[in-house]
Amino acid sequence: MSVGSSDSDEEFQSYSERTLAIIKPEAYEDTEAIENHIKNHGFSILAKREVRLTPEQAAELYRGHYGRQHFPHLVAQMSSGPIVALVLAARNCIQKWRNLMGPARVAEAQAYWPDSLRACYGRRTKYGDYFNALHGSKEHAEALREIHFFFPNMIVGPLLRHMQINDYIQKHLTPTLGPGLAALARERPAEPILWLAQYLHRNNPNEPEMGPPSHEIRDDYRCHTPVPSEI
Repeated sequence: MSVGSSDSDEEFQSYSERTLAIIKPEAYEDTEAIENHIKNHGFSILAKREVRLTPEQAAELYRGHYGRQHFPHLVAQMSSGPIVALVLAARNCIQKWRNLMGPARVAEAQAYWPDSLRACYGRRTKYGDYFNALHGSKEHAEALREIHFFFPNMIVGPLLRHMQINDYIQKHLTPTLGPGLAALARERPAEPILWLAQYLHRNNPNEPEMGPPSHEIRDDYRCHTPVPSEI
């Protein structure tokens, strides 16, 4: 039997692709409508964070624009009010989100892509088209950096398909959960949920290592670009 293209690594990666989307300050009040639009177009929202960037953080986020004429305006705009950072997932997510946003220039979006989000929520001012409402990563490496800028602890991996979810349950959950449920049926404790939770904690085959106390990591959960691994 030949292997169909739907099972290829390339197509699976495009199916599970992630990108970062930002609802900028000028569109912050329209967050709910924009999120509904995103969901209605087949995206999954995997993470959401509301934050107000400092000028230094905005400059770091848009460091690829450093030296260009619009860079100061961009930094000032992105630090002028609250923003919403979203991690989106969909097939061919990066390009699909860029298509949904529309052109970067609001005038162009309104003229040629009137149904795009930037045409609907962007603002044209005498200072130019800097208030285009939304941001999206340009390519995979940038998406990875920008996701970790806002969500430093997020693991960016492929989404599981239905058949893979079943395989995962059988391989990783059933060997521990099955005996736990059988023991629960035998013991019939007064508080079954608490009993099962304690059983699973004692018999966890993948016991995680304890991290540092919360006060030690509080300052680390800031918007920043992580240092690349040497390995």
